[in-house]
Amino acid sequence: MSSKTVPFSARISIEDAEFISMLEYDGAHTPSDKLRALLAETRRRHASYTDYGQNLAQMQEWLGQIKRQLLVRQQQLNQHAEPVSRVLDALPDLLATLQTMSARCPTMNVRELQQTEHSVLQKVYRLNELLLPLAVTQSGGDSCELQQGLFALVKLVNEHRMAIQGEQA
Repeated sequence: MSSKTVPFSARISIEDAEFISMLEYDGAHTPSDKLRALLAETRRRHASYTDYGQNLAQMQEWLGQIKRQLLVRQQQLNQHAEPVSRVLDALPDLLATLQTMSARCPTMNVRELQQTEHSVLQKVYRLNELLLPLAVTQSGGDSCELQQGLFALVKLVNEHRMAIQGEQA
């Protein structure tokens, strides 16, 4: 990125000016510093990295903010939303994989694309492993219909596994 700057003038609403004044970035104190930091953050979020590690860090940062807000509110209400926490824990990996796949897609061969698809399916499977036990074990009036559907799904999966085991024997 070039260190040369150009003057930029814009009219913004009072609400936007207040928002910029309340933003906190390391080393950004003036509205100009904050605007440059905001632009850099936005540029980084829109970048497509071919490196999984960069994408993972980006997703962890983004979803970490959401999780912090959720945890603070849960603490205030003395409640815990385990399903949402589990989703927020699993999503950075899944989204980083998809983001990396998207950035690499133009140069992928068939084998690489199939490997990535397999990886995505494993991550979705892992997410289901994290959530299904909660849906089956949690009680409450609102979840009765969900539990019935999940029990039917578990029965279907179990029947499918038995059929596969029967074929392999």
